[in-house]
Amino acid sequence: MSGRPVGTSVTSRGSLRPRLVTDWATRGGTIRPVGNSSDLDDLIALRLAWKPASDDTQADALADDMRSWWERNGAGRRAWIARGAGGIPVGMANAAIFERMPVPGTGSARWIYVANVFVLPEHRRQGIAADLMNALVEWARAEGMVRIVLAPSEMSIPFYASLGFRPADDLMRLDL
Repeated sequence: MSGRPVGTSVTSRGSLRPRLVTDWATRGGTIRPVGNSSDLDDLIALRLAWKPASDDTQADALADDMRSWWERNGAGRRAWIARGAGGIPVGMANAAIFERMPVPGTGSARWIYVANVFVLPEHRRQGIAADLMNALVEWARAEGMVRIVLAPSEMSIPFYASLGFRPADDLMRLDL
């Protein structure tokens, strides 16, 4: 979160603006980047809360897969964890970093693709997802990113629109 108080959001020019302070924020909620193996364990636990395993063997396999995935991709990815009272993980978000090939006169540029924004059901509607996204936007601006891209679910479109995201009709895809 780089010192930004929970309960503020970032304007398009990068300055902070007050936001309705949520009950979650007033009870000591924090958002921090994933930085160590304990954070990674919490990221795994949140992933399993979102997409439950059918048994312990499958859960253990996911944990191993997530650790290997983070080891392979961590340099090109960032993740944040929202923690509630007592440091309990209640939400997460992650972003993949892309760097465009340099072009004459402008050099290269970096952008991020945001995915896996998730808050535990019992902690939703408290501003946690908005605070996760605001922390992510603040970090992206500080890193000099030129854009943030995401693929919202139909249900989350109004949420992302409320944060200033707009439809991007200039993309195409091929499902393989």
